[in-house]
Order: sequence, then structure tokens, then C-alpha cells
Amino acid sequence: MSDASQEERVQLFSLDEREQLGIGADELLRVADIADGGIFVERVGVGETGSLDAGVPALRVDIAVLPLAAVLNAIHDARKSGLLRYVWRGHEKSVYLNRGEVVFASSNQRVDRLGECLLRAGVLSLDQLREAERCFSRSERFGKVLVERGFLTPRELWNGVKYQVEEIVRSLFAMPAGSVCFWEGDVQPDNVVRLSLETSRLVSEGIQRSEELRKFLSVLEDGRVRLAQVDGFQDTLAGSERAIADAIGTERSFEDVCETLDLDRESAARSIQLLRLVGAVKLMRLPEPAGVLAESDLRNPGDDELRARVSAMVKLLGELRAEIAAVESPLDEAAPEEGPPVNDRLARVLDDATGRFPALLTGIQLKGGTLDPEILVGRALKLPGDREGQLVSALGELVAYLEFEIKNHPAIDEPDEVLARFDDLRRQASAG
Repeated sequence: MSDASQEERVQLFSLDEREQLGIGADELLRVADIADGGIFVERVGVGETGSLDAGVPALRVDIAVLPLAAVLNAIHDARKSGLLRYVWRGHEKSVYLNRGEVVFASSNQRVDRLGECLLRAGVLSLDQLREAERCFSRSERFGKVLVERGFLTPRELWNGVKYQVEEIVRSLFAMPAGSVCFWEGDVQPDNVVRLSLETSRLVSEGIQRSEELRKFLSVLEDGRVRLAQVDGFQDTLAGSERAIADAIGTERSFEDVCETLDLDRESAARSIQLLRLVGAVKLMRLPEPAGVLAESDLRNPGDDELRARVSAMVKLLGELRAEIAAVESPLDEAAPEEGPPVNDRLARVLDDATGRFPALLTGIQLKGGTLDPEILVGRALKLPGDREGQLVSALGELVAYLEFEIKNHPAIDEPDEVLARFDDLRRQASAG
């Protein structure tokens, strides 16, 4: 921060004014917002910003004028470190960056909490989430409760936290308005997590997510579409999701729900997506033909292609693994049910891939050395953003590993001929 900015910060309040306001002479303050001729100042808590200087932000923009993608790309390209804070109506979201890359993010929105993110990803069930919430106290971290209850392993929790941070960043691109401030400096999140996520990837995925939400909004705002509660879920919902379900009642339009609860369209749509996922809310089309709006009515034209891609990739994985298994003995000759050693090696590769693709692979296990295509299809269809790209990247890591093993396995004499037998299947798996 420049010397001029530092002087401006020091002269913001005199010593007498600080005493009248109950602010210590050496207490750090931060300018949280500058709008409508007023300056909004907040205290900087101990340990909240590390060595980040308080004062006027280095950058403040209205995202309706300068898109968030341009802001984040500029910070990334300049390899800047600092805190980016988004504010609009009741929304407050913060993104922490180190040398241009995202290291953490936080949000005050319930839909962005860890449990809700894991629920959307299919990692937690609604019953598990509610049980964890009942056991949770504010003196401990929610993730610790999930591990203690046996709902997640420590590794799955780590993957889930990364997914939550990514979800918060991606959600910013769906917001229609708001202001963004950026304070430059070495900033440390108020937690033990410090990630390193590719900002450019999150920007691309955020833009894609925004487009998907826009399409869902067009369905919700169709004059023939009504929302309806599903019986049996009232006691399992909480917070904003409970409020939306109560406002919907037996039947109501999306517009009415937003007006009743004074919700912005984008946040309401994200909550309704979650309610539909757990089966608490359904969409109905009126007047004729009457009935529930099925998933097929919202199906992406590429869903069938995605199913075929999953089937081909799972089959390719199974046959490549079988080639290696055929020349290996079981891990334990006395327990052949354990399978050949390649099963154990492939399981470790799967575990590594799960860390990068938790929404697709968390909880997926190799059974008999193969993957269950139906589970993968269900997960893949719920993936946000570039579903095929994520699927190919995740399963492609396993395919690449097995091909590498075949090429270098001492018991396979003609690896190129072995791999050539799978050319047709490989083309099916990679066909776009």
C-alpha cells in the first residue's frame, strides 16, 4: 500500500474520536465499503488478516460494470496475494489468494456450508447431514463431527473442503450484481486449511456454472411450472431450505416464493436445486399435460452420450486391468479372493484421483477390480460445469496408469499389440 494510503488510514479518526467510539489508539481498522457518500469501517480481529494492511482496498469494482472473471483473471495474471470480498444484499463471500491462486474461500450463505456442498456432491445423505448437525456444537468444527460419526474419512473430508471452496468461488459467477473489493497483502485464512487451486480453472467452471443456472432459472420462471412440497421432508429440512419449502406449500410459482421471502432469483434457484436433489420439492407443469416435471424434461441433450462414455470407459478399465491380472498371482496365494496385486495398485491410483474429483469419485470402490457404471453415471449426471471433461480427466488417470503398466510389465511380451486390441473401445471412450 502506498504511503499516501497509509496516511489516509491513520488520519481516519483522531485520538479523541477513537476514544468516543471505544476504539483503541493502536487498534487496526479496515474500510469495508465506500458507498452513498459514506465510509463503512470495521475492526480487524486479531489473527484475521495476518500481515494484511488495513485501509482502503487496492481495487473496488461493481461486477455489473466489470465482470468478476476479468477481476480474478487480472489478479491471477499479476500473481497478486490478498483478500477479495464480495458483498451484495445479504451475501458476503471472501476469496483468499496467494500469488494469484485461490487458497481458501468463505461464505455466510447456508447453501455454501460444508454439509450442503457435500450433500449436493452426493458424498453425504440428508439423514447423515441432519445427524451430524444434531451432534455439532459451535465449539468444534463441523468436519470433525463428520469424521467422528464415520460419515467421512479424514482424506474424504480434505477433498470435501476443497470442493466447498471451489463451490463458493464458482457460485460468485452466478450473482447478478454486487461489489468486489480487493486488499493486497499476505493474508492467512482464519483456519488451518491452506489450499492451492487453479484460479483460471475456477473462472472457467464458474462461467459454465452460471450458464447452467440460467437454464434452470428459465425452467423455474416458465409460467406453466409450479413448485410443490413432497410429504415427509418437513422435519429434515432447516434454515433457508426449510423456509423455501414452507413458502412453497402444496403448490406455488417460483416468482411468488422469491417475492414472499425477498430472495434473489439466483440464490433461491440454488436452494431449490438442493431441495430437488434430496427429493423434498418437485416441479410440476400446468395446465396440460398435468403431472410432475420429470428429470427427462430437464435432461441435457448430452446425457445419453455421457452414459455411453461412462460405459465405454468402465469397460476399457476392466479389460486393461484383466490383461495385467492374467499375468499376476493373487496378493496372497492362500487368499485368492484378494485378487492380483494390480487391484491394490489401481485402488491407490483411484484414491489419488478422488482427491481431485471428489464429487465424482468419493466413496467409489473397486469391486473385483472394476467400477460400478451405474453409480458413476448417477454421479456424472449431477456434475456441475463440464461433465464430460471431468469424467474423462478422472477415469482417464486410471486408464493412463493401466496402459503404462502394460507397456512396462515384465510379464507382457508384446505390449503394443495388447494395447492395439483396445483401439475401438478407446475411441468409444473418447468420442465426443
